[in-house]
Amino acid sequence: MQGWNINTSIGIILLFGFIGILLSAGGYRFVIQRRQLSSGREIGRFVPQKKDGVLVFDHLITITTGGEWCRLLLKIKSETAYEINMRWKFFLKRVALVIGTPYSLTISDSSCRALYREEGNLSRFLAFIGGRGGNTETLFSDRGRGSQEGVFALLEFLPRQAGSYRILLQINSRVEDAAPGSSSYWEMIEAELTVKEDVIPLSRIVKYPHKRIQI
Repeated sequence: MQGWNINTSIGIILLFGFIGILLSAGGYRFVIQRRQLSSGREIGRFVPQKKDGVLVFDHLITITTGGEWCRLLLKIKSETAYEINMRWKFFLKRVALVIGTPYSLTISDSSCRALYREEGNLSRFLAFIGGRGGNTETLFSDRGRGSQEGVFALLEFLPRQAGSYRILLQINSRVEDAAPGSSSYWEMIEAELTVKEDVIPLSRIVKYPHKRIQI
């Protein structure tokens, strides 16, 4: 009986020790990521113009030192809503569920020569920002509405030399989808783009979905 109690105590100690290690590792990663995201010198902060349903950032920036990592930070505030009819006749139909919105990014040099192009969807970054939402469910329908708000690293780039660069970022401000028995939308309410130079690149430990390129 005494041996069993000793083994049980050791097991509990090991379990709590393992949990402590996981919590410490998670806290360490959080602190490191925050330090990396806040690093660097800000060289530009911009708000977009809205043109035909597209949010457009089109700005010249001046990189003061070549060979140092730079970062594009995107701050967003968005909202989303969906409605799904749960009646049996819609069970095998396509569900219209929009997550994120398409964007395109181009970086050019002072001669307007494109150095980098990227197209994607903001959906892959949404897990890295905060948000809130709720849903109402009934016997025959499921409705939800939520919001997302936060800052994330869109791109990290390493310019070979100092000089002027053009950043062109275009984001669809609203995307809607509808299908028999379902509909949804995702809309960008606010956006702000910050450019920093001489940053600490985000650690590979944190599986951040941005790209890291040289131009």
